[in-house]
Amino acid sequence: MTTPSSSSPFHPIRAVAIDLDGTLLSPDHSISAENRAAIEAMHDAGVEIILASGRHYQSMLPFARSLPQVRYMVSAQGAYASDVDNTQTFFESHMPTADAKAAIAFGLENELSIVAYAATGLYSLTPPSQWLDYYTKLAGITPTPTTPQAILEESIFKIVYFEESERLDSVQKHPFLRDSQLYTVRSMDNIFEQADPKTSKASALKPLIAHLGIDASELGTFGDGNNDIPMFEFSGFSAAMDRAWAGPKEAATLVTPDGPPETSFARAVQAMQEHYQK
Repeated sequence: MTTPSSSSPFHPIRAVAIDLDGTLLSPDHSISAENRAAIEAMHDAGVEIILASGRHYQSMLPFARSLPQVRYMVSAQGAYASDVDNTQTFFESHMPTADAKAAIAFGLENELSIVAYAATGLYSLTPPSQWLDYYTKLAGITPTPTTPQAILEESIFKIVYFEESERLDSVQKHPFLRDSQLYTVRSMDNIFEQADPKTSKASALKPLIAHLGIDASELGTFGDGNNDIPMFEFSGFSAAMDRAWAGPKEAATLVTPDGPPETSFARAVQAMQEHYQK
């Protein structure tokens, strides 16, 4: 990697971690020409480009492959950090079996749709439904059906519940989730997740940027969801998209100026430049 000099238009930022859904991706899950140009400009200036998403590694891979500037990825909400070719692992955290078993039982008792993220892929633990179809479309890959007993033989990154937002509003207040010691986050209106307490995008980014010789103060982060708050708090600069949830907006260095959703990230990069030129 070329180290940006003080004359770089992005100085002092030497690396950026970019969320996918709601940030880099358009509503139709494409990457706009404007967002691609913003990534290319940073890369040409010597900035390391990292994708950081709640998606599984396998679900992120097509986007990473379409962006030749990307060498590293943080996936599964920060439970896994690796290079794009998955030949180097920088961070990995799994749910203790007892916690995963309890999380699955809670989801089944409350009749929630459940998907488990394991090192080997995505697995559905509930029958086919409109919500499983919804999640399949969102993830870009079809979860493999399995049983609660079988999945506990896997190394589980996280358990995902998805349902109507009103139901999740109620379930979120349940003592099992409210008082949980696990990393518990409402990542989207229809999605609630649990993972090992060590899991977060910040936890995964820390050893990754250390490998690159980059300090947290030299890291810029971009996102829109509650799952992005830890990396916002970890990095020297952070930008919440204009359509982000209230939490990340409050945690971010700045909020992207209003505009079309497909170019929010490009506007955030421009805002970052202006922030450091003041």
